[in-house]
Amino acid sequence: MPSQPPLPPLLTPYLSSHPDSSLTLVTSILGATSNWLILRFLHSSLASLWAPNPSFGLDESNNGTKKKVVLISFLRGWHFWRTEAKRLGLDLARLADKKQFAFIDGLSDLFNTAQGSRSPANPTPARPGIPQRTTLPVRGPPGAVPARGPPTAQIPSAGAPEGTTDKGVAQTLSFSGRGVAALDALENEILAVIAQLKISAEDGEEILLVIDQPDFLLAATGPSMDIGATEMAEWITGLQQNVHATVITLAADSPLIHNASTSGIQGSTPIEGEHAAFAIGLAHRARSVMQLRTLETGAATDVSGVLRISRGGGWSSGPEDNLDEKELLYYIQRDGGVRVFGRGES
Repeated sequence: MPSQPPLPPLLTPYLSSHPDSSLTLVTSILGATSNWLILRFLHSSLASLWAPNPSFGLDESNNGTKKKVVLISFLRGWHFWRTEAKRLGLDLARLADKKQFAFIDGLSDLFNTAQGSRSPANPTPARPGIPQRTTLPVRGPPGAVPARGPPTAQIPSAGAPEGTTDKGVAQTLSFSGRGVAALDALENEILAVIAQLKISAEDGEEILLVIDQPDFLLAATGPSMDIGATEMAEWITGLQQNVHATVITLAADSPLIHNASTSGIQGSTPIEGEHAAFAIGLAHRARSVMQLRTLETGAATDVSGVLRISRGGGWSSGPEDNLDEKELLYYIQRDGGVRVFGRGES
């Protein structure tokens, strides 16, 4: 079977059209993840469709409109995005060097106590009968290493791929404090990265902000740290005001959405209630909602899942904003390529 183009033709209009101040919400479930779709958003914005070598990701795309992209990921590290983008012919490290792309790591050091990200007002509680250690133990000189069999190949760590460290490419976020003040600190860190791209932006160049799984931040903090759906929505709004358009991915598994819908926000668990309120609120604000789910009939050898594209609550009914609602099937191939087709098509 011939390799598929990086951008499936049926998806191209939805990936390249981003009106000013628009929000695109992508929802996924455990069996139908959104990373492949986010990679196509990156490719549509960064790679030239007519360049002889799209790996440089330069210049004209989206009908001549130049774009820069800021990707914030709370669920996947830099090594994942760089490796998967390369499979599409997109070199994110080179694009970062050219100030066309910036990656913000919201996973690796978000709650790293070694960097002081834990609030002094909320130290780790002491456990009865276990002494609290304040310093690392002093270690003696290393002894002789016992003989071992033939060495096995090492697996490079997710944060530092083999042969490269990519120092300075990824900006890491660090959460400290609680409530709105903690979110404001994160917002300032992100806005500093966006400002760096704006400095080098040319006239008419747009910045697309992609936020991958901010619901992880909501689940990891929650009402116990004075952070709920309202605070997260306001945080998203603050970021939106500084970019041309925004794409957000969220989990929409049944325990997170439907349990809260059937039992009511007040009758659900705190995580379910806040997550459902956050997701539903974003759907009401979004121009479009792209829902990923598995087949209702079960697994299939030639279909990976279903993509439903619908208008969100923020869609404009004017003639300048045309969005066709569709339901498509997709199949993720072993080489990273994706086929997108309608029902009944081979």
